[in-house]
Amino acid sequence: SDKKKIYIIAEIGVNHNGSLNLAKKMILAAKKCGADAVKFQNFTADSLTTKNAKKAPYQLKNTKNTQSQHLMLKNLELKLPQYFILKKFAKKNKIDFFTSIFDQESINFLKRKLKQKIIKIPSGEITNPLITDNLNIKYYNVIMSTGMANMREISIALNSIIGKKIFKEKKNKIKIMDMKLLKKVQKKITLLHCVTDYPVEKKYANLKCIKTLSKEFKIPVGYSDHTTGITAPLIAVSLGASMIEKHFTLNKNMSGPDHKASLEPNEFLKMVNYIRDFEIMLGNGIKQIQKCEIKNIKIARKSIIAKSIIKKGEKFNKFNLTTKRPGNGLSPLKIKNLIGKNSKYNFRPDDLIKI
Repeated sequence: SDKKKIYIIAEIGVNHNGSLNLAKKMILAAKKCGADAVKFQNFTADSLTTKNAKKAPYQLKNTKNTQSQHLMLKNLELKLPQYFILKKFAKKNKIDFFTSIFDQESINFLKRKLKQKIIKIPSGEITNPLITDNLNIKYYNVIMSTGMANMREISIALNSIIGKKIFKEKKNKIKIMDMKLLKKVQKKITLLHCVTDYPVEKKYANLKCIKTLSKEFKIPVGYSDHTTGITAPLIAVSLGASMIEKHFTLNKNMSGPDHKASLEPNEFLKMVNYIRDFEIMLGNGIKQIQKCEIKNIKIARKSIIAKSIIKKGEKFNKFNLTTKRPGNGLSPLKIKNLIGKNSKYNFRPDDLIKI
């Protein structure tokens, strides 16, 4: 079919634990699992958080309690030159590479130095005009996660990225003010439904939002998943998600804030395979005889046959006619037209009726 392939992102995030070597191993593993892209996070601890910012509850649960958020992040950052190495390494291994941004420095770095074409705005930055105002939609494709955000905040962020007030929010409904401009930019932005917690409990996944976002904003919608397991991404694609992002790790037991809410390679591969199966199984939606069914029509359908002896000239009635397999005689659809007509032949029980 002409539908574009669902785009699957292995979110490596900080699961490389600050090691270039581990990061490379993860890129190879993601490629082997069939991911279309690997995503890293482009931040420096100094510009992301104040020295005394507290850790999030999930970070406390999943990491050593002795360090501040700043120190934890400091140990997880990649040095800027390492991004060039990783981008090149990903290219060599034929997998897309991009990163999330957390500050203006990373926008400049990605645009001028790394020349990155896809930019990911993480959920936490959706209300940050220092970022959204500084992304020129001409230069990038933007993917924006919508965790913790409501419809108004999403519309404000989108207007800021596009540089014009296209969306107006009222009571959770979105009015589109400039359809022509939207048509021009809608291929360049993808919204990801997302719930920000690690891991997300089932009752908070709220997957129907994929439909809501798609209907209201009329731009492609994907899903950034923080639930455990692979059920949610599969439901998401069935609800029309065009992109799936899922945290990826080589081993859930490594130390670090996100490993626990990530998939290991064997699970990730399973998810990818299921999503690819889903794409094949969707078909074209036209209800017609499938090639594989043709050989079974004669076997599974029935024909009109004689139920008892019918003499030539005798009238067909509902007592002397019935239907049985195989389906190579008269279609049962014609039985009503036969009743009351005279038989032109003699029939024994089980004979195919001919007229």
